[in-house]
Amino acid sequence: MARLRPSLDDLDQLVAPLTEGELIVARALSTLDDDWTVYVKPRIGLNLPDFIAIHDLLGVCVVEVKNWQPGDLRRSEDGYLESCDQAGTTWSRVPLQPRYQAARHRFTVYDQFFALPSDGGEPTEAIRSVVLFPHLTDEQANDLLANPMASESERKVVVWGRDGIDDQIEKVVFGNGCAHPRPESITRLRDHVIASEVPVERPAPTTLTADARNIELNQSGSKVRRVRGPAGSGKSLGLTARAAHLAGQGKRVLMLSFNVTLADRLSRMATTRCAEIGANPTLISASNFHSFCTRVVQDAEQLGIEMQPPKGASWPIAIVAKAQQAFEAGFQRTYDAVLVDEGQDFALTWWTMLHEHVLIRGGEMLLVTDPTQDLYNKRTWTTEERMLNAGFAGHWTDLKGSYRLPTDVVPLANAFIDSQLDGDTLPIEILDDHKDIIGLQGPTIRRWKNIDNVPDVGVEIGLEVVRLLREHPQLTPRDIVFLCEYHHDGVTAVAVIEAAGYPVHHLFSRNPDEARRRRKYRFWPDAEAVKGCTVHSFKGWETPALVMGIGVERRSKRLAYVAMTRVKASGSGGPAYISVINADKRMNDFRSKFESWPAPVAAMRVG
Repeated sequence: MARLRPSLDDLDQLVAPLTEGELIVARALSTLDDDWTVYVKPRIGLNLPDFIAIHDLLGVCVVEVKNWQPGDLRRSEDGYLESCDQAGTTWSRVPLQPRYQAARHRFTVYDQFFALPSDGGEPTEAIRSVVLFPHLTDEQANDLLANPMASESERKVVVWGRDGIDDQIEKVVFGNGCAHPRPESITRLRDHVIASEVPVERPAPTTLTADARNIELNQSGSKVRRVRGPAGSGKSLGLTARAAHLAGQGKRVLMLSFNVTLADRLSRMATTRCAEIGANPTLISASNFHSFCTRVVQDAEQLGIEMQPPKGASWPIAIVAKAQQAFEAGFQRTYDAVLVDEGQDFALTWWTMLHEHVLIRGGEMLLVTDPTQDLYNKRTWTTEERMLNAGFAGHWTDLKGSYRLPTDVVPLANAFIDSQLDGDTLPIEILDDHKDIIGLQGPTIRRWKNIDNVPDVGVEIGLEVVRLLREHPQLTPRDIVFLCEYHHDGVTAVAVIEAAGYPVHHLFSRNPDEARRRRKYRFWPDAEAVKGCTVHSFKGWETPALVMGIGVERRSKRLAYVAMTRVKASGSGGPAYISVINADKRMNDFRSKFESWPAPVAAMRVG
């Protein structure tokens, strides 16, 4: 028997009860052999498929179930399904066409949670999707969805009626078969599927700082809150704890970031907190802002809403404009709470759209931000007039300390702010509970290397990663992250590291646009390899061993600050590692301060 999560006996944990047809399918899927795990109503990114069946050797099948009875729908002349109102007089287009919906599930699972960065753009047979109609025959189901205008990806979705469910469930799930998927891809998918179940035995709760606890509880009951704090101050921890707290009250929550890769981290943090407090994590959606807008536009198009981007607009501007048009045309996608992380990257118009169209009336919004990490020079939240226009009434909640950075890195980060950065910044304090929260920590092992030629940054970063691994056997490849400003430097560093025999998981590409965007979605900071990333895409993440480059552009210094504040204290008494490759001659003198104050391990001094 397959393992169902939740089990047939625990389906009362679901946010919404299964329909009659979904329950029929759940029972059929439970008869698969015991090497299958079947997730019932899981969350996978912004998707909520009915079932995902995973087998280590036979791959993955995403199942979409339609509880429709004969006569409930008809197919229009242009191929779209239509349903009739209760009065039986008006027919309207079904919000999401079944094969389109199943095809999107398949692509999302493959592209964001299964494929490696170097894989192609189209799903392989290891990821399959089907639409099941428990109340129709196979013939009726296929006739209903026989749309000659369907896209190629939709035509790859297999449609079954009750015949397949009753007699051929193994064939339904396995399809035409596939080569054995890579174990690391299956592992990654299992790690990212959010099961709609609450564990019987709750894990020990994460220790929250007083500030993070305050964000979680919102004891003042404020509807629009603003929080700012330096890197590692607990902003994201408090935000995700708040999301879990609201989910525990049965509320639907949307967490948004600007960063593609950060949304994954927010989701995992919120899921962990849900397990600790007994909340259902499938009530929480996490996405970067532009992916959310893309989903809005796609779903509005399914309803026949026409949208036109501004003439000549780039894709990021166009997709937001089209989402705004969709909402103004009557499209609805609402949540009880909208929580925005890394808010310094958000534009005021984005916030306004979310407040006016995505938040339910009387719902809650939260903004957390760090102006020191404003890499895009948005300066959105710099004046009280702007804040009042955005709906904020109270004062900022200010966080002071960093519970990520080792103690001896904090004064260095502050010295870097004072000597190298202009504009809005937040200094970092070492608070009384710093060691209590972080745990034991040894002195940080630091190295700063000045180089003469900017084109050598990638090579030097790669050589430094290799040196760390060879000279510090306690480090494994998965411990180390290297950060670059530019993709071409990252590609060069990858070549150096791989030539030395070490695996690298990275998002770098010399090809612009689509290839780079695809690699961002597939970047996995927990991969069993050295990780390579741009500074922009590693915001919000952390690592015990960091190698970073500093270029000569105007933005390079602020990027360098963001990079160096990714290093995390070990908490086990061991050291953290941070190495800097600097190409900016104006910063050469910072080397002596970086390496000697506070004193690092003597063996790491460089002559």
